[in-house]
Amino acid sequence: MPWNRNDPDPIEIKRRQLAEQERLLAEKMSQLTEELHQSGNPLPPDPKSLEPPVWRREDEAPVHRTLEPTPARKGALARQRQRDMVLFFIFVGLFLFVVAIVIWLFYTHVNNGA
Repeated sequence: MPWNRNDPDPIEIKRRQLAEQERLLAEKMSQLTEELHQSGNPLPPDPKSLEPPVWRREDEAPVHRTLEPTPARKGALARQRQRDMVLFFIFVGLFLFVVAIVIWLFYTHVNNGA
C-alpha cells in the first residue's frame, strides 16, 4: 500500500495543535495577569524564582564520608605502607650503589689519565 503524499503529515498536525494550545495558554495567562493588575493586588512571586538553581542544591548536599577507615582497610593500608617502605629502601640502596660506581669510575679514570 503506497503512501499517499497528499495526506497531511501526522507530525505536522500535532505540531500545529501544540502551537495553537500554546498560543491559547499564553493569551489566557496575559488575560489573568491583566486582571490581577486591574484588581490592584500585587503579582504572586514566581515559584521558580524562589528556588535555588539545581546545581546549587547538588553542591550543598552533605557528602557522607567515613572519618576513620574500617579495620579491613587499615590492614590493607598497613601492608601497602610496608611494601612502600621496603621499595623505598631498595631504591635508596640502588641509588647509593650507582653513585659509588660512578665515583669509583671517576677516580680510576683520573688516576689512569695522569
